[in-house]
Amino acid sequence: MASPTRVPSRHSTVVVDVAEVAQELFLMRLQSPDLARTAAPGQFGMVGVPTDGVGPGGGGALFLRRPLAFHGIDGDAGQVSMLFQAHGRGTKALATLQPGTVVDVLGPLGQPISLPPNGARVVFVAGGLGIASLTAAMDAGVSRGWRMTLLAGGRNAWRLYPSHLLPAGVIEITATDDGSAGVRAPVTHLLPQVQANAEWIVACGPTPMLRSLARMRTDGVLTAPVTLLLESRMGCGFGACMGCAVATVDGVRLVCTDGPAFELDNIRWEDPLAPAL
Repeated sequence: MASPTRVPSRHSTVVVDVAEVAQELFLMRLQSPDLARTAAPGQFGMVGVPTDGVGPGGGGALFLRRPLAFHGIDGDAGQVSMLFQAHGRGTKALATLQPGTVVDVLGPLGQPISLPPNGARVVFVAGGLGIASLTAAMDAGVSRGWRMTLLAGGRNAWRLYPSHLLPAGVIEITATDDGSAGVRAPVTHLLPQVQANAEWIVACGPTPMLRSLARMRTDGVLTAPVTLLLESRMGCGFGACMGCAVATVDGVRLVCTDGPAFELDNIRWEDPLAPAL
């Protein structure tokens, strides 16, 4: 059974800044000491989208909130950051927000990801916007002395998350669809060369990438433990709408309350509720 519904805390956050860090990729920093104190890597917030004066029909706020991962958590500054791609009305509105704008956020939501011990050898696999869910864990890894490798994949060089914004000490290897950065291949093709030394692999990205990891496991190519951070469309974000159900070996679970982190081997990929292509 999925976890019971629990109404999350509501926070009035204040925009510090919004910057385009890659093509259509925006980084938004929010001032919110409460969220910065309680959020953890792997969790997310449901962000209300103020639309006063934004685009046709602007005014008020869009009805549905947007689920955005906590990309960065800075307890000392009392800030959290979120990374998103501006491709729909809601995210395009978020991309235009000015410093000082008040943004309503429900959270933190989801379960914190279980982090390996100090000194662990960790490989992160990010497909496109999947990097948004991984950097908070990388930040935690810096203080824990992890030896970290990031396999970063994207459509082209202009859509990759900037290397200079990565936490210190992360070794990055890139792959792009057109070969404009790194090798011309799916990012999963980079795994065989680095997994031998990996104690833990954590991956986030589009469903075809995750299914590729599952096939690699079945074929015996992928042997290291793999945790997936699933992305899903969500109506509520806290278990009321059941819109983010996923089939696991333990039964139906919800991405918003039981996840977003799931072990690769626990997903029933053949089930209709498995992440769809």
